[in-house]
Amino acid sequence: MKRKLFIAFRVSLLIIIAGFIFFLLRPLHVQLRPVPEHTRQGLAMNTVITMRVFSRDDKILDSAYDMLNKLDKLLSMYDNDSQISRINALAGLEKFHADSEVLEVVNDSLRLYELTGGIFNPLIGSVTRLWKINRQEGNKPSQDSLNAAIALSDINNLELDNDSIYLKNKGCVLDLGGIAKGYASKKIADMLRARGVRSGILDLGGNIYAIGSNKGSKWRIGVRDPLEPSGSPALVVHVEDSSVITSGNYERFKIIDGRKYSHFFDVKSGESVQSDLLSATLITPDGSLADGLATAFMIAGSEKSLEILKKLSPEPGVVLIRQSKDSTEIITNLKADSITGAKYPVHLLR
Repeated sequence: MKRKLFIAFRVSLLIIIAGFIFFLLRPLHVQLRPVPEHTRQGLAMNTVITMRVFSRDDKILDSAYDMLNKLDKLLSMYDNDSQISRINALAGLEKFHADSEVLEVVNDSLRLYELTGGIFNPLIGSVTRLWKINRQEGNKPSQDSLNAAIALSDINNLELDNDSIYLKNKGCVLDLGGIAKGYASKKIADMLRARGVRSGILDLGGNIYAIGSNKGSKWRIGVRDPLEPSGSPALVVHVEDSSVITSGNYERFKIIDGRKYSHFFDVKSGESVQSDLLSATLITPDGSLADGLATAFMIAGSEKSLEILKKLSPEPGVVLIRQSKDSTEIITNLKADSITGAKYPVHLLR
């Protein structure tokens, strides 16, 4: 009898030990399984959005798109119910108590205004709206209408405090289109990392955010060739945990009386600008900074852009594609081993 009890006790003990070992090893087993890939495409922020992430949470992209749609609802100039549209509608009338995300983007835009010496201006909307209306009619704005729009774009017309935004004059237009997608990409990337995502690519209409690495190697992101935008890239950059945001003169423009007018505007003159740059690409974990600088650099031109870049520490990565009468060249501060496949001569800044 005692022997049977002893055998039963040993069997029970072995079962308990085996269960305990399985419990300890189960997380390791889960970790060794391949991490599933999830991909989704949709429309938001007036462009095509594609997200590709590796995660064990099969609902993770639901959260990403929920955040994107929320930000779009807050920041879009094209939605009459967005907070930006409501701020603009209240210009010259009263303050608007804005959500924290809106306040954060406006603060980012003011930082870019200071950094670029006013080249990036969140009140450019009075100018861009005027040009948009006139483009539809096939003519350029009159000088009188441009002068009025320039006055409304004075940054002193924007008043910001802890929880509200006020545009002091009727007709002022807050336009965050030059920064919104970059801001959104970083916010979504931060959320995904907090939810355990260690690898992925967010493509917000060409505004790229690379999360982590690609199976242990850096992500390879092509920079569009502005001379052949539908062809092979001008070069490929190798990045991880960074945004890669490009502005170029090849996508949005209008021909008026045989002249090409870009969507980049000098807020001081109100005129459409064509600098010596065909495109400007910024590489940095700060999506707002990358988006805003890419726009500002297209207006500033190569020499002024490099001066602005020196004000920043650490310095963002930059790829400028510049065209002169005789040649096209790539100017970059990236290390030589961080770029491949360059179609044009490369001038390394370090």
